Amino acid sequence: MGAYDLLARYYDWLMADVPYRRWIEFIAAYARRQGSICIVDAGCGTGTVALGLRQKGFRVAGLDSSQEMLALARSKAEALGLSLPLFQGNFSALPLKADLVISTCDGLNHLLGNKEVIRFFQGVHRCLSPKGSLIFDINTEYKYRRILGNNIFAWETQGVDVIWRNQYSPPFNFADISLYVHSRGCWSKSVFLIQQRCHSVSTLVYYLEKTGFELKGIWNNYSFKAVSPATQRLTFIAQKKI
Repeated sequence: MGAYDLLARYYDWLMADVPYRRWIEFIAAYARRQGSICIVDAGCGTGTVALGLRQKGFRVAGLDSSQEMLALARSKAEALGLSLPLFQGNFSALPLKADLVISTCDGLNHLLGNKEVIRFFQGVHRCLSPKGSLIFDINTEYKYRRILGNNIFAWETQGVDVIWRNQYSPPFNFADISLYVHSRGCWSKSVFLIQQRCHSVSTLVYYLEKTGFELKGIWNNYSFKAVSPATQRLTFIAQKKI
């Protein structure tokens, strides 16, 4: 069982401060301008973004490697009365045709090797309709070096105490996360190790071009704002070349 299978039950609590609504609005605005109807969410997790787009009238399918994450996404879709096809598989196993593929919440940082990135871009290219697009984001080098660094973070959310021990050893970032849950007078502890890679912008742009994409722009965290040296999350939009 992978780290995200174990982490699934706490994931939405830990991500409570993520500005999902802004992300959804950004993606939806672009999708409407491009005439995108069918969207595939690669690395959909518990389905928050996919369901937000589904509520806006798009046809959306989700893909994730974690069975537990998909189970939560399915439960959330059923509670909302929405149809959300879900598939288990890795990033490059995109089973459907789409007008737009998205990968949010630093999904590409979880691809640790350049070959994995290339396979993902190739898989997206095969999946997309002519002139289809890819939207994805990454954590920046600034965030890994200056914000996360070699630090320890602690906070409490929804009755769960979290201790995050971070180590950044370029180009890799290691997050050792301990969760302490109090229930029925007892404490339980769960430990997760999550590894990510800090990808350079130039490398990603090069691989996009080599796999048949044209870069349309890079923005500051789903905002259409210009990137600054202190930007922590970059949002890429690339369009399939004909």
